[in-house]
Amino acid sequence: MENNTRIYKQIPNLLTLMNLCSGFISIVFVFWRNLDAAALFIIIAAVFDFLDGTAARILRATSEKGKVLDSLSDVVSFGVAPASIIFLIIEYSLSQGKSGFDFNSASFTDFLFLFSPLIFLIASAWRLAEFTVKKNSLIFNGLPTPAATLFFAGLALIISNPEENRISNLFLEPYIIIPAVLLISFMMVSKIRFISLKFKDLGFHQNRLQYILIIFSVLLLILFKKFAISLIIITYIIVSIVYHIFKKPSDL
Repeated sequence: MENNTRIYKQIPNLLTLMNLCSGFISIVFVFWRNLDAAALFIIIAAVFDFLDGTAARILRATSEKGKVLDSLSDVVSFGVAPASIIFLIIEYSLSQGKSGFDFNSASFTDFLFLFSPLIFLIASAWRLAEFTVKKNSLIFNGLPTPAATLFFAGLALIISNPEENRISNLFLEPYIIIPAVLLISFMMVSKIRFISLKFKDLGFHQNRLQYILIIFSVLLLILFKKFAISLIIITYIIVSIVYHIFKKPSDL
């Protein structure tokens, strides 16, 4: 009986490790220049990240080791993996109209653009460290790293789709993607309060914003399918900022 209990207690850690493995596979697909698959495994990592926390709460299996393991896994899946995806997107943006990006003839500005994902990586690691040290179940100070990661995963899905050439070309402009990287990175380390999607209970009154966001997200997914992911994150950011402006901390 005790052994069975120990096994159940390890379920959240196993889910965390699946998050880690998904992040690694995403990076491998970046090496293979497959943005679609890389973005897909980022989304899978985000699902495992949600499930491990949920399982830990249900099974009452939280531990210091689990918290550390979760943070280490998140650095890979929501730090290194998305930074790699952004690097590939920027490389594509710099090689538009060419057979491929030529590193030998690249300018200093090109290299600055290419390695701008390091800013995202640093901001992600900083945000995760802050979240690990000081957790608050009611509010998030700074844009959560999974949300920031899903934004760029959504862009990768759009860019890798040949049927959306006009939209793809828009996001492949360096002067659009670079400011997006800087803005998202800033929001991760900012003190802006973002709505937590963790439910206090199943009641609508206490969780009305969470329910509204989820319902709206489902509608967007039905209408736009995988291309709705970035739009969902943008909606989440806008709603959180508006709520941050008009509500006091005690109301969150």
